[in-house]
Amino acid sequence: MFKSEVEVVNGVCTISLNGNISLKNAIQLKELIMKQVDNGILDIVLDFGENVYIDSSGIGAIFNSQKYVNEKNGILKIKNIGHETMTILKIANLDKHLNII
Repeated sequence: MFKSEVEVVNGVCTISLNGNISLKNAIQLKELIMKQVDNGILDIVLDFGENVYIDSSGIGAIFNSQKYVNEKNGILKIKNIGHETMTILKIANLDKHLNII
């Protein structure tokens, strides 16, 4: 099950994630990010927390969201990414294309 919590403080939107980001809900995450940008919030932080699993669909949603945010002159950052997820990104050489803080 995928859950998210949105908090906007001083123009920065933090989306705290929990659960599995997969084919079933990757679009939901992408739409959530796009909605924040469309509302004028251009500084987005995805907080992976401890219990997030992401498959290739979720990774694709994040990359597509990043492209959308960049086109609107915003920035998408990722924090608290788990070891397994980071390993997947490194193996695929994708970590260099994301703003991981």
